[in-house]
Amino acid sequence: MADFKDIIFGTLNSLVDKAKDFAKSDTVTQFVGKVKDTAENSSVREIYEQGTGRAKSYGKIAKLNLEINGESQELNRVFAEIGKLYYEQVKNTPEGFFAPLFAQAQTLSESIADKQGEIDAIKAEFSAPEEETDIEVEIDEFDDIVSAAEEEAAPSDKPEDKPEDKPEDKPEE
Repeated sequence: MADFKDIIFGTLNSLVDKAKDFAKSDTVTQFVGKVKDTAENSSVREIYEQGTGRAKSYGKIAKLNLEINGESQELNRVFAEIGKLYYEQVKNTPEGFFAPLFAQAQTLSESIADKQGEIDAIKAEFSAPEEETDIEVEIDEFDDIVSAAEEEAAPSDKPEDKPEDKPEDKPEE
């Protein structure tokens, strides 16, 4: 970023110098001649071309870095696949420094299988159908309570059954 600033300040200083030269000149023709010379020698054009060249280079670098990262991930996947295939072929008879790594892989595989079994058991508890008898009992009890409440609230022909006549319903004085 500092390089661009230096280039821009240099260009501005160059333009200031040219403006001073123009102010000292007597005719517009000389100015037009100087503008043509500047355009032909174009320090601004050179700066523009350098800037676009750098931008293209940085873009290419970024693209190549992305390609490198993608290929590195693919290489890691291939190495993992090679390791899995080798492990499957010789897991029962590991040799040398592979023996502790194979034992560790076996322990981790068993732990994963155990935890997966726990997950499956928990999921089975949630997906198991509930017993319908429990629901029916609750419904039956509810129906009994509703029927009893309806009987109590129904008006009767006997005057002694009226709630106002019952002594327990009267407030204490």
